[in-house]
Amino acid sequence: MDYEVEVHFQPVYELISSIHTFICKKGSKKIDLGTAWAADVARGLSPGLLAVLEETDLDNDWKLLNLLIYLCPDKDHVEHVLEWLEGLSVGEIYETLAGHVSIFPAQMEQYRSRMIFLLSEWNRQYFSSCTPDLMEKLHQHAEERRQALAGSPVADFVNKTTNGFYFMPGDGLRKLVLIPQYHFQPINIIYNFGALTICHYAGKIQASEEEISPSMHRTLRSLGEKSRLKILKSLGGERKSFTEIVRQAGLSKGIVHDHISSLRSAGLLHAYIEGENVTAYSLRLEGIQQMNEQLFDYLK
Repeated sequence: MDYEVEVHFQPVYELISSIHTFICKKGSKKIDLGTAWAADVARGLSPGLLAVLEETDLDNDWKLLNLLIYLCPDKDHVEHVLEWLEGLSVGEIYETLAGHVSIFPAQMEQYRSRMIFLLSEWNRQYFSSCTPDLMEKLHQHAEERRQALAGSPVADFVNKTTNGFYFMPGDGLRKLVLIPQYHFQPINIIYNFGALTICHYAGKIQASEEEISPSMHRTLRSLGEKSRLKILKSLGGERKSFTEIVRQAGLSKGIVHDHISSLRSAGLLHAYIEGENVTAYSLRLEGIQQMNEQLFDYLK
């Protein structure tokens, strides 16, 4: 691989991941937190914050906020990031972003004010009450992955860490930053800025000890569908595009998309990433092996 890989974690990353999860609440059936989480959180939020959240789209402005947070020189505490954002002039925000992007928010001052309000109020009304144990688990996970990175081939490390992603080195990619997240599990979030790609990946973090792990249960449920098993078998050792999978499956694009999403989240597919787009899939047999080991240990 022609790019370097780093593993980062600070609580501010989980703060922004939790906001992302709330904004995506219509698809909450696909996340481990389930459909009740967003409703429970909403009951504790002010009308003003709820209104801003409803108006916030996961568009280029949101993508740039993720970049700004990554570029903040002091991310040890959420408050430090907020102070840094508040202290930046409009010109300094342009200068900070200009090394990575060429498209900026239309009204930078309004953009900054809205994002600072969103981050600070979400932190005050929800995120600051998240258990310290959760942040500690994410810190420990990131440290374990950093240690594993030192002795692993890059492609194998990324595959294992992200549960099946391969980031292709084309299009000028020079640095891949991997950030474990809890709220949006089992889905990974990718932001590409040319030479830099940031991936918030599902860290398989459990807020509490459960007898049956969500990852094992997810894999078992994913395999309980004939069409998904046929898709896995059709892939074999080959790499195929979504269009090729649809053609061979003989199903609608929407149904195949749902099947692939389920199989991907269960770690049963390799996904090949160029920029922010998945260009192909292949069978990930180690996902089956991991499920077998988890199931054996549980039953034993």
